[in-house]
Amino acid sequence: MAKTGPELENNRQNGNEVTGASGLVQVRSDLQAYGRKRLKQAGIETAGLDARVLLCHVCKIDEAELIAYPEKRVEKRIAGSFVELVEQRCRRLPLAHLLGAREFWGREFFVSADTLIPRPETECAVELAIDQAREVSARKGSSHILDLGTGTGCMLISILSEVEAATGVGVDIDSRAVELARKNAQALGVGPRARFSCMNWGAELEDCFDIIVSNPPYIRSQDIPGLMPEVALHEPLTALDGGVDGLDEFRKIIPQAAGLLTPRGILVLEIGDGQASKVLELLWTTGFERLDPDEPVKYDLAGRERVVAAVKVC
Repeated sequence: MAKTGPELENNRQNGNEVTGASGLVQVRSDLQAYGRKRLKQAGIETAGLDARVLLCHVCKIDEAELIAYPEKRVEKRIAGSFVELVEQRCRRLPLAHLLGAREFWGREFFVSADTLIPRPETECAVELAIDQAREVSARKGSSHILDLGTGTGCMLISILSEVEAATGVGVDIDSRAVELARKNAQALGVGPRARFSCMNWGAELEDCFDIIVSNPPYIRSQDIPGLMPEVALHEPLTALDGGVDGLDEFRKIIPQAAGLLTPRGILVLEIGDGQASKVLELLWTTGFERLDPDEPVKYDLAGRERVVAAVKVC
């Protein structure tokens, strides 16, 4: 049975729990206060937000209802589920893993410990790829997209959701990630236009693609222990570790992409801050040229280098 916690015991003594047909129940506001205090004690900077989100999750309500009816009572079973989730969050499990979902590009994606959690920064690459897919589709009638290291499928699925004439393939080395991406594609309505396969990058592919997108591992190996515990301890190392200089996987992806792209095909890569010049050098020496001569590097909202895009010369 899930723990009730000292704060809940105090609430019971103060008369905030009652016995009814459904058993013991707990007031929403008391639970929220307990969660906020417990998370703050554990050093969670977003303690208030996390407590609110977790409580809404277990109660299956939205934030507006929580605000409107803070004194509504909660069944003991649900209160216990909330306390257990709070304890897991105190152990620095990512909030997205506890919820089982994360919003990306305005859509809810299923997530798991087998994949990188979708991040807002990656939307920079998706936005650029959508613009290019629209141009290609307008010119050719359709566009074919490849997502290397698809994870949840968030990049490919977001592109296909915005470009109806596009089809795509997502590949990942982890079969569990492939199944999750397939599940997301079906749930978000692009399943018939998306295909997912388990392989090491695109080595086994025979298709030709108009656009290739990828968010490869680019964290330097020695920097991983210094990441937030939610990332370093609970997200897959294979999706993070880019080797000594963070560029190991770029050295594999870029030559493969050159062989998989159609003439004048486009490669869109998410990168780490400070890696642009070296990644661009790899591109120029592998038969690519700048997609945008005036802006070869795209920056995220924090002003960090985030995306490079290049076009296959021939």
